[in-house]
Amino acid sequence: MARTYKLEHFTKGTGATVVPNDAPGKAPAEKPKLNTVRVPREPRKPKSGGPKVATALPPGHVRKKATGEIGKVRAVDPKAGTATVYWLRRGAESTVPLTDVSRR
Repeated sequence: MARTYKLEHFTKGTGATVVPNDAPGKAPAEKPKLNTVRVPREPRKPKSGGPKVATALPPGHVRKKATGEIGKVRAVDPKAGTATVYWLRRGAESTVPLTDVSRR
């Protein structure tokens, strides 16, 4: 039966050598790595539910209470209690009740 060989390249400074492979069906055993350090993982922080409302809005802008979407106020109708808002993310304009938007 023919003998198989493998290239041993872990020699230091002398170059690689060809050595016989004793176990042809098995993968070569991994040598222990030197100078390794295990760093523990940091525990994951739970995600908070709902939109994050932490930044101040520029003048003339409102935030939709339900989704947190930001829009620019085009017009306000105090008698009807509605505002016409241009929503920045969608690029569309809609009329919403004043109770559905917030300045925070």
